[in-house]
Amino acid sequence: MDLKKTLTVALTLVAAAWAEEQNKLVHGGPCEKTSHPYQAALYTSGHLLCGGVLIHPQWVLTAAHCKKPKLQVYLGKHNLRQRENSQEQSHVVRAVAHPGYNAATHDQDIMLLRLEYPVKLSEWIQPLPLEKNCLANHTSCHILGWGKTADGDFPDTIQCAYIHLVPPEECERAYPGQITPNMVCAGDEKYGKDSCQGDSGGPLVCGNRLRGLVSWGNVPCGSKEKPGVYTDVCRYTHWIRKTIQAK
Repeated sequence: MDLKKTLTVALTLVAAAWAEEQNKLVHGGPCEKTSHPYQAALYTSGHLLCGGVLIHPQWVLTAAHCKKPKLQVYLGKHNLRQRENSQEQSHVVRAVAHPGYNAATHDQDIMLLRLEYPVKLSEWIQPLPLEKNCLANHTSCHILGWGKTADGDFPDTIQCAYIHLVPPEECERAYPGQITPNMVCAGDEKYGKDSCQGDSGGPLVCGNRLRGLVSWGNVPCGSKEKPGVYTDVCRYTHWIRKTIQAK
């Protein structure tokens, strides 16, 4: 084979590999092992209840509707079925739901969990910075969790999917009269990628910052016409800081 043909074949193989990788990102799938050091798994009575986000060595942020007695938090997890050297487990000693939380309307669906002890930070366990700018309009975000997948199963390994923020007017059209200023919508109108049962309280990450917490959405999950609805974390940075400082 001459040099020109060799180069052509090589470029074709590179292009095919790149396209395959892009396809994986578009359609979602298992997260890379070290890509989610802030992700928390909330358990009650030995079962996965919700997701959460480490934002401080001793505090996890999640949805207020995830409040249950005797919560346990796992950090540094990738596969929930396996005992992993990276994992840490902690009891929740204090749960602080936002005082304005309304279960009927899902408004202000946010809660802070104080862990029994500060966790040991590592490659596998790191807090995620908060988005403070509510005007930030990232075109690419991602969601992740161990919640129900399109086939109705709960995966052992944490799943990631790439989505984008949806303009407020589009969100309002999808859910007339149900969207408040404390909510932000995100979705994927092409493939219907979405969060689902078991993902509640987990992160919507945009620009490597925590933009939202999984709150509510269409039933069944995965509608191309109706995006997921998230608590807009940028509106709560003062409350979060004040609560943590008060201990």
